Amino acid sequence: MRINSIFSILMIFSLLFMVGCDEDPIIDKAEDNLFGIGGTALNVKGATGDEFDLNDAELTPISYEVYSLGEDLISVNMYYTLYKVNMDGDLVPGTPQLVENITTTPAVRTLNVEDAASGLGLSVDDLKLGDQIEISFDEVISSEGEYNTGARVVINVIDTNVPFKSALGGLFDAVATATSQGAGINWDDCAGNSWTGTVEWVGEHSDPEGAGVYLINSTADSGEVFEDASHGGFYSCYGTDAQANFPLGDLRLTDTNGVIAIIGTSQWGEVYTIANVVVEGATLTFNWTNDYGEGAEIQLTRQDGEDWPENLSN
Repeated sequence: MRINSIFSILMIFSLLFMVGCDEDPIIDKAEDNLFGIGGTALNVKGATGDEFDLNDAELTPISYEVYSLGEDLISVNMYYTLYKVNMDGDLVPGTPQLVENITTTPAVRTLNVEDAASGLGLSVDDLKLGDQIEISFDEVISSEGEYNTGARVVINVIDTNVPFKSALGGLFDAVATATSQGAGINWDDCAGNSWTGTVEWVGEHSDPEGAGVYLINSTADSGEVFEDASHGGFYSCYGTDAQANFPLGDLRLTDTNGVIAIIGTSQWGEVYTIANVVVEGATLTFNWTNDYGEGAEIQLTRQDGEDWPENLSN
């Protein structure tokens, strides 16, 4: 009898698990990613700003918070790495420099470009427009074990004395509304669902006269910042809050003489397309779709009080 009871309980749990998977749309797409370690033990959030201005070295501080993901932190090493831009406009990584061993979280850190240069064993004069400084965290020791982690803060070195041809970067108040493409996938049922929050375009280009290249971030309700080419669209349907469940891949937004596009492919091999670009002062509206059958209408309102360039199109 006891064996039969145990077998019955196991069967019930198996059925519940299968039903749960069938009803969760994001599991249909990203089941392998949902059960990875992702973020392991430590993360970083709340970076205020993403640029060091060589024209204003003392007055552009960056602040961020290092926090644990539920495990008691024993220690983690914090590194600075300088990525130098070469003559071809490519970023070449230097050797990571150990700056601090952090033993308590949450830990808030604030630095300006002079602090960062000093941590690299350099001076501000050694930095130039287009360089990047990466603050990374590794060799995490927690109450549960030892890990590596992808937690990082990336800061672009700029010079406001040199104007960029493409300067679309910034923080935006965002509204993302899911749209059905009639693809016969679970996304179709989310049409009309909206998410309201914050989206950021982070400039990655170093040539002031070249095309613009931007990393796309969104801020979840938890306060965590995720790389998110969906511009918040995934929240409106999937409600996801794990980085592994976003498009990722090498997707970037580009601005070529006012024509904006999303280039690259997602981690699932999807290609993204932008359409219906409309500029109304400080508000930019467009639609994105991908070849999996997902899509959303995105409305971005600038937080800096400036208007979008009138020549933006798709």
